[in-house]
Amino acid sequence: LDVTWMESGSYDIMVVHWANGCVSFPDVLNVGIDECPQSLIYIPNSFTPDGNEWNNTWQPVFTDGFDPYDFNLYVFNRWGEVIFESKNAMEGWDGTYKNQLVPQGIYAYRIIYGEPENDGKKIIEGHVNMIR
Repeated sequence: LDVTWMESGSYDIMVVHWANGCVSFPDVLNVGIDECPQSLIYIPNSFTPDGNEWNNTWQPVFTDGFDPYDFNLYVFNRWGEVIFESKNAMEGWDGTYKNQLVPQGIYAYRIIYGEPENDGKKIIEGHVNMIR
């Protein structure tokens, strides 16, 4: 049996069992339906820190569904060393490590952020291509 609700809320469901012409005592369940979280996240897959006016920093864009006070971004080189770290969702990586531009290539990232609606944690991992 599939049941679908179009609105969030709390619903009671009554369940009975029919067997041999007899009806069981009803069991009542309360079901809570929550809205889907509207996490709006855009993570670019490339950037070009070449000094012109476009794409000089790499920055995931979080617009909703995250706790800005519980945010961590890490960028790793090919040996797993952290070369960039930020606790500010509005701060982007400029393609440098120890004030030197890193070589062109693919870098791994990990984003750990809090969910404001349930105090949970989410982890997003991926790769970004730095092109010069």
